[in-house]
Amino acid sequence: MMRQNRKRKRERGPSSPLDRLRRLSLAMAVGLPVALAPGPLSAAMVDWLLLLVDSSESIDPHEYRLQRQAYVNVLQDPAIGPLLEGARIAIVEFASRPQVVVAWTDDPGGAARAYAGHTRGIRGPGPHSLTGIARALELALDMLEDKTGRRVIDISGDGPDNVDWFAGVWSQRNRARQLRIEINGLAIPTPEERTIDTYYAENVVTGFLEISREHVDFERALLTKMHIEIAGSVPDEECGGAGSRSAIWNERICRITKWRGAWINKGACHERKL
Repeated sequence: MMRQNRKRKRERGPSSPLDRLRRLSLAMAVGLPVALAPGPLSAAMVDWLLLLVDSSESIDPHEYRLQRQAYVNVLQDPAIGPLLEGARIAIVEFASRPQVVVAWTDDPGGAARAYAGHTRGIRGPGPHSLTGIARALELALDMLEDKTGRRVIDISGDGPDNVDWFAGVWSQRNRARQLRIEINGLAIPTPEERTIDTYYAENVVTGFLEISREHVDFERALLTKMHIEIAGSVPDEECGGAGSRSAIWNERICRITKWRGAWINKGACHERKL
């Protein structure tokens, strides 16, 4: 009887992050796609997700609108909502100084609507519109330090820190490691900053790095990165479109390469027979 009670209690209990990771490991071990892993995978594999968005002068008004709309669209994507069930989300924009634009919420759609109505605070170039990555990370770590569970900072940008420079960024990255808070990046190489992906890989992230082909590719890259962060897999569209739904027979894998401490999604996909 006691054994049956324990069994019923386990069945009723919520899915913990460890349980979800175990299901993911089991699915990968037996060759199943993540979507077919046993148990309810609607619960997020991240508990606290803080989106850090570059709004400095290197982001022109058109690029800013593309970037903001990408976040709005991805947070409202039907495939993302269930994956964020149970997670808390906040959005912070940063230039010389960071600003919380969407406070912690467990409603991705509500976060998207709030961000859609946000007006950019930066008006033209000046000392207030530089790129303060270190200060943005400092605020993000302050917001996450007392939280429990898996904590992720998701930072995007197209330029290096030109406020506190390398030392400031390294200091905050080291603090994140000590706190066991993950920093993932979305770098946007531009003609002015062609090696910003290298900068992010070497100086900013502690997890993995996705690369956007300038701002017009930002929404695709953001969707891919959030899938990897919260589901441990890439969206079907990244690796073959609707055909990849037959993943029980074919697994399409995006190649993620480790380079100088950062996992960089190269975006190259291939099929493997199970």
